[in-house]
Amino acid sequence: MASAPLVGIAALSRARAYGFVVMMDQELIKVSITFYPADVEALNRCVAGLRQAGLSVRGGTVVRALIHLTSATELFAHAVLLAKAYERKDGPRESDYVAGHPTVDLPPHLVKKLDGVVTELAKKLIPANRAFVVRALLRAAPDAPILAPAVQKYLTAFPARPRGWAARKARTCRTR
Repeated sequence: MASAPLVGIAALSRARAYGFVVMMDQELIKVSITFYPADVEALNRCVAGLRQAGLSVRGGTVVRALIHLTSATELFAHAVLLAKAYERKDGPRESDYVAGHPTVDLPPHLVKKLDGVVTELAKKLIPANRAFVVRALLRAAPDAPILAPAVQKYLTAFPARPRGWAARKARTCRTR
C-alpha cells in the first residue's frame, strides 16, 4: 500500500478550517527497542519535562517526535558518540539489566531513516541496530525547555492517535 504524502502544518490548518478531514493513514511499523535504566530515565525526564511545559505526551510520542525532528546526520553523530563511550569502557556495553522492551509505532519514513543510519554506522565498522540509535538519541536529548517548542510543532502536524474507547469508536465508524 502506498503511503500518503506528508501534509504541511498550514495545509492541515486550512483543511480543518474548511471542515475537510485529512487522513494520513500510513501503515505503521512496530519497532521494539531494548531500554536500559539510563534510557528509561532519559525518556521519563523528557516526558515529565514536556508535560510540565504543558504538552500532553506519552513515551512513544516523544520517541517518534525525537526521531522525526532529528536529522540522519545528527542521529549518526549521537550513535558514534555513544559507541565511542562504550569503546572506552571496560567490560560489557551496559552493566545494568535490561529495563524494558517498549514497542513504538513508526511511519515507514522514520524506520527508513533509522535503517539508513544503521547502514552508515556499519560502513564505519560500528556495530549498531535501530534500538542503539534510538538509545543514543534519547541520552543526548535536549532539556524540555529547548525541546518543547519543536515537539509542539510536531504534535500540531502529527496529532496523537486516539486510544482506548475513542480509537475503537473511530475504527467502527470508518468501517461503516
